[in-house]
Amino acid sequence: MDETESGERPKGPQPRATISDVARRAGVSIGTVSRVLNKARNVQPALQRRVLDAAAALDYRPDSFAQGMRSKKTHVIGVIVPDLRNPLSSEAVTGVEEELTRQGYTFFLANSRYERGREENIINEFARRRVDGIIAILARDRDPRTVEQLHRLPMPVVLLEREIGNEFDAVRTDQVAGTYRATRYLLALGHRRIALVTVPTDNMSGRYRLQGYTEALTDMGVQVSEELVRMGGYTRDYAVDAAYAVLSMREMPTALIVSGGMLSGVLDAARQLNLAIPDQLSLVALGDTELAALMRPGITAIRYDWAETGRVAARLAISRIGGSETPPEKVIVPYEFVRRESCLELVAAG
Repeated sequence: MDETESGERPKGPQPRATISDVARRAGVSIGTVSRVLNKARNVQPALQRRVLDAAAALDYRPDSFAQGMRSKKTHVIGVIVPDLRNPLSSEAVTGVEEELTRQGYTFFLANSRYERGREENIINEFARRRVDGIIAILARDRDPRTVEQLHRLPMPVVLLEREIGNEFDAVRTDQVAGTYRATRYLLALGHRRIALVTVPTDNMSGRYRLQGYTEALTDMGVQVSEELVRMGGYTRDYAVDAAYAVLSMREMPTALIVSGGMLSGVLDAARQLNLAIPDQLSLVALGDTELAALMRPGITAIRYDWAETGRVAARLAISRIGGSETPPEKVIVPYEFVRRESCLELVAAG
């Protein structure tokens, strides 16, 4: 405990030490502290002693829900998604449900609406109800408060379409390769001003889509134009505004790549501007949906097997509940390119 310069203990309640404080004092990662405190068997004795000494020096006490380790399994898993209206999230949940049902589990489903406070409350409620595990599509996977909260949990966590270093099991689609493929396809058709409308980079999907887009343009010697990249929101309304702004430019893009869940917003913006697809705007969706398939013309898409990501995540969660202590796994589910009629060749390829 800290003391004042006079050597006396400061009066009044002192801030409670956190798992981050222990990690800093011991000079290790939060994940290592979590493994030591949860008595994992794959921690070196010297490292274990450093963590325990640091915890003792700081008088660290885990949250009450982390102390109440379950005496028996509930055969219930908590599932968190950021937007139930997104058809791609719904597919992932369907996959989770299929696998959990097959293995005799049920689940609680909660919608965070991309709100950090709401997500925090959901996680705490799942812990209070003592679910056996949690499968989460986090609103943001770079929020340190979220990371710390997950490390305090007494049950396994599997991330879906998100990553936090190598600290948790994670299942994701290949967003880098899929976006790279979409961009190269448009470049091969002669497009050079290609816009990107997708989610922000504070979650994995946005970061990897931007990476794939940037790498494809760079590989073809095309300069990345920041004015053509819109990554500021998650909703359909955001997509409408972002697409309207970029398509209203004096030198508008000839092609646009959009998150599958935002496709309807981009189509609305194109309609408002009386832009014909593909004659005036070529369009590719990152994630195939019924809307993409049923539109006329049909929308070319990168198809991800979201249901399979859900099934894999459920299998991983059940394996951890059963006592698996192997290092955290990362599973990447491949994509499929679906060519439809929404892209126009500007010049002969090659």
